[in-house]
Amino acid sequence: MNKERRLSSRRARPAGQGCAPSYSICAEIPRHIGVEFKGAGHDFSSLLREYLPTKLANVTYEPAKCASLTLALSEEIKHLVKQVTPPRYKLVVNVTIGNKSKDETVDIVVTSRCLWDPHSDNFTSSQYVNETLFCVVLVHAVYFE
Repeated sequence: MNKERRLSSRRARPAGQGCAPSYSICAEIPRHIGVEFKGAGHDFSSLLREYLPTKLANVTYEPAKCASLTLALSEEIKHLVKQVTPPRYKLVVNVTIGNKSKDETVDIVVTSRCLWDPHSDNFTSSQYVNETLFCVVLVHAVYFE
């Protein structure tokens, strides 16, 4: 067997065939057994709709204050949503707070793109507006194998 290896390693390769051929794999992402989460997105969406007014109703927009408020809100929302999220899910929480003038309407679009499994991963968003600020929250729940 060692002689066969030596012989095969001594063979010259034809020109242009120094690399192994590449293949593209087109396979469907396997569904996870026992992962039932698609309906649960509505549960934490309602949690966010109840939570945001209680935290932001009496807050006025101040840039320095809202910077620390954004961090605190994202941590609190993560802990709140984690209580209703099945195990093995990783949560990503994005909180955006901005200034709202009394004379202007708020026209802002917050978007995100993710690569995920549509059978097991989920997301929700919620927003809150008062007289001086707006807040947009995005929560992504990604199944971790």
